[in-house]
Amino acid sequence: MNSKSDVKTIPSFWPAAWLVLTLALGTTGCVLFYLNRETAVPAAWGSAGGARNDFVSWFNTVQLGLVVPLLTGLFGNLILRRRIVPQIGVLFLALSFVSALMNFLSEYAILGVYTRSTPLPGALVMAWANNFVWIQMFSLILYLLAVFPNGRFLSQRWRNLIIGMLALFALPLTIASIMETPLSSAYQIANPFFSSYPQGLYNVLFNIGVPSMFLLLVAVLGEVLLRFRRSQGRERQQIKWLLTGVALMVLTVGLGFVLSFELGISAGDIMVNGSMLWPLSGIGVALLRHRLYDIDIIIRRTLLYTAVSASLALVYFGTILLLQTAFSSAVAARSPLVIVVSTLISVALFNPLRLRLQTVIDRRFFRQKYNAQQVLARFAQTARDEVEMDQLTAVLLHVVQTTIQPEQISLWLKPGQRNEGKVGGETAVS
Repeated sequence: MNSKSDVKTIPSFWPAAWLVLTLALGTTGCVLFYLNRETAVPAAWGSAGGARNDFVSWFNTVQLGLVVPLLTGLFGNLILRRRIVPQIGVLFLALSFVSALMNFLSEYAILGVYTRSTPLPGALVMAWANNFVWIQMFSLILYLLAVFPNGRFLSQRWRNLIIGMLALFALPLTIASIMETPLSSAYQIANPFFSSYPQGLYNVLFNIGVPSMFLLLVAVLGEVLLRFRRSQGRERQQIKWLLTGVALMVLTVGLGFVLSFELGISAGDIMVNGSMLWPLSGIGVALLRHRLYDIDIIIRRTLLYTAVSASLALVYFGTILLLQTAFSSAVAARSPLVIVVSTLISVALFNPLRLRLQTVIDRRFFRQKYNAQQVLARFAQTARDEVEMDQLTAVLLHVVQTTIQPEQISLWLKPGQRNEGKVGGETAVS
């Protein structure tokens, strides 16, 4: 990974501002979907046509407009704030924005062409852009997986292979999508720039792009597998979760294409659209459980103080309600004494509540740290009560082995410190 000294200074406000803009765009897209939910639309990729007020359509909209932008946007913010591997953080933010944009473009086009009786300005251009923006989104996901977690490819050969396959996938399909009419990924809306296109060229581009998509998936999976094989220690555990997510994504995309193209089952489209959640979930587990980029401290504190704030707010307002109910007169109910008592109770509960919630969070999300704390607490108790040096030495070695887990432990005792005047020496445990 890059060191902090090698990272250019990034203004702390712009990743958060970018996330706010992205979520506003995604939320707007979801609102537009609500307005369009009863509008009958032609069949398109990911939609069987007709009114879309069903679970599958809501799932696609919320996933693209809110879930993926929020998840990837938070990852990008955390990584950039720590100023480690900034290219990974930028990729997360780009993926967040493209996902929200894709949802917005689609719903604006439907509103402007099908829902309203009068067209909205730019609706056709929005539909045209939406016809190929999914290619850029899929390319970002695969590129992110290929350079995760240090922002670099395994070697120059792997870089050339994956970039080459990425070009064979993205360029032909983008060109085909730009000139296609009607727009198959934008509910058969007319192309505002092309009234017709050469069918033969379109078929050639399509036949190059789709197989290259599968080969690109295989190449990325192969690089992740090799990275996992070469990795050690904590990085190996991180990639293990990512590898699981990538494998599930490949399986889901492959099965989805078979169901969609070969069997004509619309569930296959949904499987392809939702496949990105697998690797993102794998990255999320790595972040929470394997200290990826050392930002588990930020996540841990966020979880803790969010839970503490919510609990204290419930205690504060609950106490006010109880005290006001206990008073019989309206004047007493509005007395400042109610506010003062509620505040004092909340302050008194802050530290015990914080310690209790910290224990629960550590036990649930940071098990290794929690276990180490328990082991050290037991050793402290033993050190207070144990006087036999050999027994204390054995306990100390067990504590180090349990908490740090080194391959070998050596303990040197100062001469004259062992029982019965024995000469000090070294105790080794493999």
